[in-house]
Amino acid sequence: MLKGKIFPAILIILAMLTANAIGGERLKRNWWRDPEISKQLNLSENEKQRLDELLIESGRRMIELKSAVEKERFELSALMENKSSNDSAITGQFKKLENARSALANERLQFLIQTRAILGIERFRELRVYFENLPREGHRNKSLP
Repeated sequence: MLKGKIFPAILIILAMLTANAIGGERLKRNWWRDPEISKQLNLSENEKQRLDELLIESGRRMIELKSAVEKERFELSALMENKSSNDSAITGQFKKLENARSALANERLQFLIQTRAILGIERFRELRVYFENLPREGHRNKSLP
């Protein structure tokens, strides 16, 4: 029962925080540098610095991983367009593409896990609620619960 509630919540947070981490349009890139969010979450300068470092490290890895996904997607497309490609070659390339996608998703999850480790579970929950309550138009919610 609890597992059924946790998994969707993790997916929502993951989508929101990782979109933020890689420059999502809906969210500010460095949300922890926003004075209101920082104050309401009571973030220390050390925590902000750690989040800055995490963003840079993870961002570098995500650039590499996104590039790998695009490369594998290109190779699959080339095989699909080639008359002489056999089914096993196409299937093998598809598996490579899925592995690249999985590696990218895992990096996004690691960013989320490390963010949670920095914030602690209570502030992480507050942040999740904040992101969930953001209006779709991109206007910020003025208060955290």
